[in-house]
Amino acid sequence: MGSYTKIDSGKEQTMSDHSSQQFLFVGFLLFFMIILIPVLQKRTGKDITHMLFGIRSQKDPASREAASKTAREPRLRNGTKSELTSFVAQLLRFTSKNGMRLVAPGTITHGGQTARLTALVVAPGGIVGVYCLGFGGTIAPANRREPAGTSHAWRQHINGEDKSFDNPLKACQEQAELIRLAMEQAGIKAGLNVVTVFTNPHATLESVPSFVYNPKSFIQYLKENGDLKNGSLDIHQAALKLAELAGIHNNGKKKKNP
Repeated sequence: MGSYTKIDSGKEQTMSDHSSQQFLFVGFLLFFMIILIPVLQKRTGKDITHMLFGIRSQKDPASREAASKTAREPRLRNGTKSELTSFVAQLLRFTSKNGMRLVAPGTITHGGQTARLTALVVAPGGIVGVYCLGFGGTIAPANRREPAGTSHAWRQHINGEDKSFDNPLKACQEQAELIRLAMEQAGIKAGLNVVTVFTNPHATLESVPSFVYNPKSFIQYLKENGDLKNGSLDIHQAALKLAELAGIHNNGKKKKNP
């Protein structure tokens, strides 16, 4: 009997240890699922419960729809210097074949301020300043109910994020005023219009005014605008004066400041 009692006591001790280990394991598992999994999911953006246990975490319909929409969106980027260079080359070819001149860059300085234009198209009927931006994704005024020219900011939706940037129409107005003053001082008597061109091929323009362009629509604008083709402006002399205001030598290179 003594031998039997000793063996039974050992079994009870073993079972007690095993139960304690199970309790600790269950406790750790609960801690892992309740505390650690949400933290890991937030940091990684992945459904950890589904990866480990085949259980999908519950999200509200709006969150699931937003996550699904983001997953479907292609990864986009902002524009590159090569895209801008390609657009300027396209403008140069068009203007040379259509009785116009191109001044690039259009960084005219006046009164201590410098215009941030990519180019100036000089036509018999007037001058068009080109303000280029390379934002990709979906572009729209931030408040679509306001007139586009009065909106304080514009919106860029790219890779599931909404970002804002300065109203390009306001920038065009400010640069047009600066260039008009410089033209007046240089004796260039011609009409001036400054427009925005989004050069990124992956930019989608929504609810923008008709005078905001992508490269293709801007070239089309130059082709179809009869007022630009009809006029008495000496495009050669006007282009030379504008180039001088922009600090460009006859060889087409920008003059360096001392």
